Amino acid sequence: MEIWHRVAVNTSKRKFAEAIKNLGVPHHLQDLPGKPNGFMYFDIKESDPRWTAVSDLILQLGASDICETFFDDDEIRKAEWVRLISAFEQGYPQPKSDWPLKQLSYENVCPKCGVYNQVASLRIQKEPHVGKKSFMSPIWVGEIFCTSEVISALRDVQANGFDAWDVKIHKTNEISAVVQQLYISSVMPSGLEVDNSHDRVVCSICHTTKHSPHVKGSMRIDRKAFRKDLDFMKTWEWFGSGLIAFREILISNRIACLILDRKWKGVRLKPVEPI
Repeated sequence: MEIWHRVAVNTSKRKFAEAIKNLGVPHHLQDLPGKPNGFMYFDIKESDPRWTAVSDLILQLGASDICETFFDDDEIRKAEWVRLISAFEQGYPQPKSDWPLKQLSYENVCPKCGVYNQVASLRIQKEPHVGKKSFMSPIWVGEIFCTSEVISALRDVQANGFDAWDVKIHKTNEISAVVQQLYISSVMPSGLEVDNSHDRVVCSICHTTKHSPHVKGSMRIDRKAFRKDLDFMKTWEWFGSGLIAFREILISNRIACLILDRKWKGVRLKPVEPI
């Protein structure tokens, strides 16, 4: 496991920029057209001996800091359960102008926090171009689409807990010939271990608690919340901000290993730690 940070700061913060240069952190500088200052950005992992100094600078002087955790294949293969996260987004759910409040695919959409029930096929503007990718998602959407190769392989191994839902081209109402949705109906009981990294807000309208996305380390979930008879589940807990809302998709070890063995692209796999 390696925790990486993408840090960006306006070069008008000269003390920050000079400190990064003095630390010898590899970085990039980019001009902003029509502006006297540009910005500096760089990637740094927490195991880097310079991270403590960089972290102090972020706290003291302020900078954009986007964090993500990466796991190697061996860590994934040893995990009982794994988060399935889209790493390839293309296009928007339709109708885009009314998203997410007026969707033919959703019902009971909260007008403040965006939590929903999916009741029909998701709709996209046009056929996606997935190239060598096996998975994808529309922008804004937490659901995952996949190719027929993936669906066939899951059925061959008798995977439990998923359905293949059609995806529709919005204007023509035709069914996509490229992707289907990997629809997961089973929602596990509440079991997320909440720590200081999880900011959370209770919606004043629907009273749903929504957590900030989990980005640092392994997500920890009560072992009793998992079902051994399923390969696919969703968390009880909702994540996101504003009108973006999603439940995490969890897959069993054998499905994670299948994805690695087939070298399917378009998703990231992140182990979950049952506690």
